[in-house]
Amino acid sequence: MKTFTRRLALLCVCALGATLAHAAITATAEVASDAKAIEAYRKGDLDTARTEWIAILDDAEHAPRGAERGRILYDLGNVAFREGKALEAVGWYSAAVRLRPRDANTWTNLEQARSAAKLEPADRGDLSATLQRIVRAFTPSEARWLALAGVGLLALGLVFEALRGGRLGRIAAFAGVLAAIVLGIPCLDQHTRSNADPLIAIEADKAIVRSEPRETAAVVGEVAAGDEIERRDQLAEWTKVRLEGGLEGWTRTTAVFSLWR
Repeated sequence: MKTFTRRLALLCVCALGATLAHAAITATAEVASDAKAIEAYRKGDLDTARTEWIAILDDAEHAPRGAERGRILYDLGNVAFREGKALEAVGWYSAAVRLRPRDANTWTNLEQARSAAKLEPADRGDLSATLQRIVRAFTPSEARWLALAGVGLLALGLVFEALRGGRLGRIAAFAGVLAAIVLGIPCLDQHTRSNADPLIAIEADKAIVRSEPRETAAVVGEVAAGDEIERRDQLAEWTKVRLEGGLEGWTRTTAVFSLWR
């Protein structure tokens, strides 16, 4: 049993080291400068600012990631809000919050945009919303680090149990398992959400969902502005979505906004 425990602890340590090395390599990636977009925004040239920031996001080689990408999404939300497009601004800010979940300015602007669009607050303030915000208070990178910390604590607990044994060793091993589970929840949530393709409805009042991608098709449902749904397929002018309850249908692409940017 102790041999198995030592091997499991070694595997945990190896996984931790490999992930740390990968993180160190990817952290050095070069990103594009958005100085031109910032200057245009400050001068009130919103069209140029929008074009420049979107071009940076679409740059496959030098596109920013993580919190820096979230900042540009936030800036695009500011552009949309200044243009009087409150629902589009809600989309940009909602996408930014996923990458900068603890940024006060992003949350403030998101709530202002939702208020301007006459939507319910993003943070309802009830127990469910509070727990969800705690779990999602970490960026994808931070969630991975937390999971790694949990793996490290698990490895330490298993090593201690293997070397020391007894009641204290079992307590250390149990504590390591508990730490790995708790610290791994944000990463598991991030992984689950990354497998989905979330959209937010930005059509005034509601987005109409039809059985087929054409205006004359039967209406099978609707999505209120500000509600999140999942994309299932994409055509040029139509997007197939999955509604709550599993019902699927087609809505105009202009009626929804992708939250993975």
